[in-house]
Parts: sequence; structure tokens; C-alpha cells
Amino acid sequence: MSITRRAALGALGAAALAAPAQAQAEWPKGQPIKVLIPFAPGGVPDIIARIVTPKMAEGLGQSFVIENKPGAGGGLAGQLLAQAAPDGYTLLMGTVSTLAIVPAVNPSLKYDPTSFAAIGLAAIVPMVVLVRPDSPAKDIPGLIALIQRSPKFDYGSSGNGSILHLTAELFRLRTGVKMQHIPYKGSAPAQQALLAGEIDVVFDALAPAMGQIQAGKLRALGLAMARRSPALPELKTLAEQGVAGVEAYTWAGLYAPQGTPAPIVQRLNAELLKALKDPEVAKKISDLGYEIASSTPAELATHTAAELKKWTEVARAADVKPD
Repeated sequence: MSITRRAALGALGAAALAAPAQAQAEWPKGQPIKVLIPFAPGGVPDIIARIVTPKMAEGLGQSFVIENKPGAGGGLAGQLLAQAAPDGYTLLMGTVSTLAIVPAVNPSLKYDPTSFAAIGLAAIVPMVVLVRPDSPAKDIPGLIALIQRSPKFDYGSSGNGSILHLTAELFRLRTGVKMQHIPYKGSAPAQQALLAGEIDVVFDALAPAMGQIQAGKLRALGLAMARRSPALPELKTLAEQGVAGVEAYTWAGLYAPQGTPAPIVQRLNAELLKALKDPEVAKKISDLGYEIASSTPAELATHTAAELKKWTEVARAADVKPD
């Protein structure tokens, strides 16, 4: 091959390699970054996305658009992300439901949550055990004793296969108590059913229950975390009260489609970390009862795989089936 021929081929190869690199260097330009939210407005991923993305937009010089895509228990947004182009312009504010619970309960879903490009964790919300103030149960041992001596004991959830449902099932598996599941269409209806005396206990996220707890309308018996929550530091964990192995929390983290270039993922992670460190952003998150939980992309990927494995085992052990 002549020197001229080799030089021409080399130039073509260099141009081919330079094209994607140039596209990444120019990102983001010319279009807003879309963030898919797996639930209706007002939930954890929606609130977190609306708090952090304005600050991320400042650093990137590009606006964000929040798109709520409820459906399939959070699975619809996951499917949409799997179908999106890996160009950094479509992201998902994923949750334990989208990335672990729904895939665990419904294996027929058309996406693999571990295949997504993890960007970074943003916040967590621990699960808490709630009863009415007139309940004889004052703590977790008291609740277990109450369930054991009751001929019928009902717990409510935000729906079949939800984090509320599986947290209660994890508690049941670890303690051996017998409870009947009553599903509702959301966390708020389940709390209202508890207040009305239709059910006996709810395992719910701390943040949406905080107002009822502080008002004395609901009694918090224990936290399903390895450590206490700064939002309610006097509340003991389940482990502190003799029930080990029940750790459950919802979380919000950013994901991109599989194949998103690493430089884009790293840039998004850097801007997310900067946003979470901003005092105003941090205050907004903590005031809502959420805990900031930043991570690297690799740490979020490991976390996602571990959560999927855990909740798949719980769903199988409790024989939880999709509706």
C-alpha cells in the first residue's frame, strides 16, 4: 500500500474517531435535557428532580424538562428510557420501584434495570412502621405481640407489588407474624384507611408520613433502616428493637440509557454532586424529610444491582405476583 493510500485511510479513521468525541464535547447544545419521572407529580422522584435540575441547568448551561410518565407501577418510565437514544438528552429519575420492585414482581418487563447507565444517587427516604395513636402497640415488640394475639390483623399498602407492600412482607418474613394485605391506590389512601380504622398498620415512607406523625395523628413505632433518621432522631430502628434484616427505603437516582458515553455520564454526575452540595438545595431536601445520598456512577450501579437482588428474593419468598 502506498504512503498516500495509508495516509488517506489514517485520516478517515481519525475523522471517524473524532466525530463522537466532538459530539460529546459539544454536549449539551441545542435542546433541553428531558428527565422522565415514573410517577405523577408530588412523589419522591418528581420532587427531587424539580429541586436538583435547576441547579444542574446552571452548571450545564442547558435547561431541563420534567416529564411525568406514570404507569405500570413505575415501569413505563423504565421502558421509555430503555428505548431512548443514548445521547445524554433523555434521563430517568429512577426509584426503588422502577429499578428493583417492579422488575422483581413483574419479570416480563421489557427492560433490564442493571443495563442502564447509572449517573448518581440523589436522596433516600426510609420506611417507617405506623399505627394509630389509640393502638395498644407502643413499640415494635408490642406490635409483634399484638399481631400474634389478634385473630385478624390487616396492613395497608399503596398497591400490590409496591415498596409499602414488600416492606411489610419483609417484616412478616423476618418475624413470622401473620398479617393480611389490603392494597390501596396510593400511600395517602392507605394512611387515610389507617386513620379511619379500616386497617391496623402501614409501612410507609417517612417523608409523606412526617406531617401526620408530628401532628400526633399517627404513631411511628420503628424505622426500617440500619441507622436512625436525622428527621426523627428519637425513633429507634427495627434492629434496635430486636428485628434484624428489615432494611427498606425508597430512593431517587439519575440514570441514562445504556450506551450513553462515559464523559456525558461523568459530567452529569459532577453537576448532580454540585447541586446536592448547594446549601439551598440541601435545605429543601432535608426540610422534606429526605436524606441526601450522593454517589459515583459505579456506586449507584452496585446499589441498583443489590436492591434488585434483595427485592427479587423477597417477592419470591412472599409469592408476590403482578396484578
